[in-house]
Amino acid sequence: MSAKVERFCQMFYPRSYRALTQLCDETFAEKPQPLVRSLVDFAFGLFHGQHPHLQACDTAFHDFDHTMEATAVVLRLLLAQRAGAIGQRGERTVQDVDIKDIRLSPRDWELAIAAIIFHDTGYLKCKDDLNGSGAKYSTIHVGRSCFFAWDLLPEFGFSSDELRQIQNAICATAISTNINQLPFRDAREWLIGAIVATGDMIGQLAAEEYPERLPSLYLEFREASSFSKIREGSFAAYNSLLDLLQDTEKFFYNYVIPILDNDWKGIYRLLDDSTGDNIFMRRIKFNVARVKRIAQLLAQP
Repeated sequence: MSAKVERFCQMFYPRSYRALTQLCDETFAEKPQPLVRSLVDFAFGLFHGQHPHLQACDTAFHDFDHTMEATAVVLRLLLAQRAGAIGQRGERTVQDVDIKDIRLSPRDWELAIAAIIFHDTGYLKCKDDLNGSGAKYSTIHVGRSCFFAWDLLPEFGFSSDELRQIQNAICATAISTNINQLPFRDAREWLIGAIVATGDMIGQLAAEEYPERLPSLYLEFREASSFSKIREGSFAAYNSLLDLLQDTEKFFYNYVIPILDNDWKGIYRLLDDSTGDNIFMRRIKFNVARVKRIAQLLAQP
């Protein structure tokens, strides 16, 4: 971390940053992986305007906190996969390969962490981009994130083939992507992508303040629709904040759950405890119920 960024960190430590760095310290206490911590610190500077060519993040939903929360879930998934913690649901398979039989190396962990840290950098604006916020790039933010990863990650020692793997994992987070159509070369690459995609989704929905942040998501959708000229479907489907709030329960049970269980092969169940309880899924269901109640209150005359 540069001296400038370090001074800034001393002035302002987001709770999500503190939680993730503490998790990193605990995870790598015996076998340090300094690159992981370097990537986290780099992300702090990147999202807070410390890069010479990029502005600070100005999107209120897809922001630094979300990136840190998603990264924390990815790290927990990696830990659970290494421990073979499948829970009480039986052995899960990933493209006909038992999850526990796929050995992810320390380098694979670094690829996964790099991918999740960069997965929403596509919302960042260049220094000379003075119109609107980064939300206008919603439809193309995944592609922009891949470009930024290709441009910025080589300084951390990633090879061109590793950058390809990172980009594939970033693409797995796109809401319209079928992960099984991405060009993964083996089950190991697929697993990295599935862990990154799962971490992104779970980290977002399980965040403590998720219901309170939905107005910011709605504003991002409105700006994206205006900029892209998309008037139907996707984020343009919501005519009001109330529409978005009322649709959240259906979005979770009709879209998220099938994606988690089918497309991503139930990777989230790695986080089940010995009784089959999953604290992240419990938090998500609590958030969804809160959003439903808020929508009901707002809909009252």
